[in-house]
Amino acid sequence: MTVQIREVLFYKGCIYQIATEPLSQLLDIMGDERPVLMAPHTACWRGYTGTWQIKDNKLFLIDFKGYDKNHKKVGIDYIFPDQKKIFAGWYTGEIIIQTGRMLHYEHAGYMSVYEKDLFLKFEKGILVGSREVNNR
Repeated sequence: MTVQIREVLFYKGCIYQIATEPLSQLLDIMGDERPVLMAPHTACWRGYTGTWQIKDNKLFLIDFKGYDKNHKKVGIDYIFPDQKKIFAGWYTGEIIIQTGRMLHYEHAGYMSVYEKDLFLKFEKGILVGSREVNNR
């Protein structure tokens, strides 16, 4: 698998690229009602990228760029009509922020190893904990 385009997270005044796809949980829940999204190229098999923000310990989707079945660019309205900022109440799990120098490159998904990994733990869209791992 090709290295995948990362989604973006605004957190504590910084912009990070994340090694997690929080929207995928909602798309799985939607099942047959899931919108059709097509990969624009091999670096984005999921067919979209999201921009996220943590504000007041809550996770929000604040931007979305995807490609419909006709490979036409679509925005956040494609999934969330008439909404601009969506609370990610569906998301339970960890968002992984890899920081520092890359120690080992893997040409697959998000498998490259960086100096540090920050794991942000969420329950139903609420930040409930964090831990940092030093990979040096």
